Amino acid sequence: MSKKAGKDQGKLDDAPLWMWGIGLVGLLFVLGSIGFALYEAIAGDASPADVTVEVVKILPAQDGFLVEFRVANEGGTTAAGLTVEGELRNGAEVVEASDTTMEYVPSHSEREGGLFFTLDPSQYDLQLRAKGYETP
Repeated sequence: MSKKAGKDQGKLDDAPLWMWGIGLVGLLFVLGSIGFALYEAIAGDASPADVTVEVVKILPAQDGFLVEFRVANEGGTTAAGLTVEGELRNGAEVVEASDTTMEYVPSHSEREGGLFFTLDPSQYDLQLRAKGYETP
């Protein structure tokens, strides 16, 4: 063994105990992340997106009304490009409609958005629904 290699080995042995502890914690985080990713890939929830839409509140806006809503995806698949449609109905007649696209709603999560209407939604039957999505 050369003289230089012996010096480098001595530096490793002289490392403080707290440095070894930090290295061990980092190693545990890396191994835990890899283990979790493998577990999700093998045994994760692969059920289709299960989307529900609910009204949070109705607010007056500059040119009408804003209906704030919450989308919940209880399924195991992400819903990308989710289209949410809102309709104001007077009996069977659709008086006004509005829609928006939620770019990304991960599995087991919630996202919020809003729809604009010119008519007051509290004066009509407001119906919100998810129309469709893509699997990313």
